[in-house]
Amino acid sequence: MSESEVIPLPLQLFTLKDGVVSSDSGQEAVNNYAADFQGLRHFGLKVGECLELGAPWMGTLQEEDFTLNFAYFDAGTDAKDPGAGAHIGERTPIFELLTRANSMEA
Repeated sequence: MSESEVIPLPLQLFTLKDGVVSSDSGQEAVNNYAADFQGLRHFGLKVGECLELGAPWMGTLQEEDFTLNFAYFDAGTDAKDPGAGAHIGERTPIFELLTRANSMEA
């Protein structure tokens, strides 16, 4: 595959704002993402507390058949702060994901 040929990801995008997850992907996708996001965020909070690092500003979960990401914008990391997330319908290493996202932006 050449650099100009970027295969699109099976991607759903989500918005985090005022403690609410929203998306154009439908309510079932929002509910599923919100549950996974809450678990991942809770795990990140526990690790951050133990290591005295504070709340996570981003996180990634990789399962056998999907990858889930979230990131808060510079306003903060509270549950009501603005951020964004993605559910990718395949297991995608973070470096490959960033490389593909950069290729799509170029």
